[in-house]
Amino acid sequence: MVRKQLYLREDQDRLLKRLAKEFGLPEAEVVRQALDRFLSGTGPSPLPQAEEALQAFLEEADRLSQSHRFPEGWRFRREDFYPERGWKG
Repeated sequence: MVRKQLYLREDQDRLLKRLAKEFGLPEAEVVRQALDRFLSGTGPSPLPQAEEALQAFLEEADRLSQSHRFPEGWRFRREDFYPERGWKG
């Protein structure tokens, strides 16, 4: 490995710390993975389970949509949800 020094904005540093903690990785590894992805477009993801989680979420949403039915005659009216905006129907 080659040592590099770089400067981050404070918001980048906060996000980097949060992601490293979230993924249980050193900050340097999160940076390396991000750099791999940027430079090659094929680098490892810090969220290898993200695609599986998304697929599971979409399957559950589909399952719920099959079992949920709105009451007979129900109709979505945007103005009912945002009366403060003065929407006209």
